Amino acid sequence: MAGGTGTLDEATEILELKKHGKHTKPVVFLNTAGFYDGLKLQFRRMEDEGFLPRPLADLAFFAEDGPAALAHLESEIAAR
Repeated sequence: MAGGTGTLDEATEILELKKHGKHTKPVVFLNTAGFYDGLKLQFRRMEDEGFLPRPLADLAFFAEDGPAALAHLESEIAAR
């Protein structure tokens, strides 16, 4: 969901917890109208330059719409 700096702070905290194995829940960014394109690009750069200890695909999924977000969540749940 689109949001301000508080939303970004909360999202990155959740990703940090996942990175350190504190949870295994799927993290999905609903990238409505490309709102999170810049964040996705930054995460890819961090991954390419070795700043992510896990692949971005293991940390988060960027869904372009609601059905894609739900499909990803359902596939994650089914895989458990």
